[in-house]
Amino acid sequence: MPLVQKTLTLAAGATSDNILANTNYEFVDGNVRLRVASAVDTAGTSATADTFLNVSVNNAEFSKDVSVPALNAGQPFGVLNGSYVNNDLITTGAQRNRVLVRFTNDTSGTRTIRCGVFIGG
Repeated sequence: MPLVQKTLTLAAGATSDNILANTNYEFVDGNVRLRVASAVDTAGTSATADTFLNVSVNNAEFSKDVSVPALNAGQPFGVLNGSYVNNDLITTGAQRNRVLVRFTNDTSGTRTIRCGVFIGG
């Protein structure tokens, strides 16, 4: 099954583009499982709940301003590691479903975010 995985660097107050934009998976069929995982690197900061995830499919919001967990040195990042899974859903649209996955850095400093979307498994 396909996996889209990226590392984003977001400036203070910035919101990312859709991480699936311009990939083969920005639009998926109905009845497709999507597993979204993310983690923010907070090394050297006192950051906690200051980076947020938003996931929507078509007009349905599945995650709205969900706090992204901190990257833990003892837990390797991956979409199969339950510590980092933020959303696990199945698309319901009969045909094309547009998937939007965006992050917002609500801090005064730059943040590095690891994210992955596992499609279909």
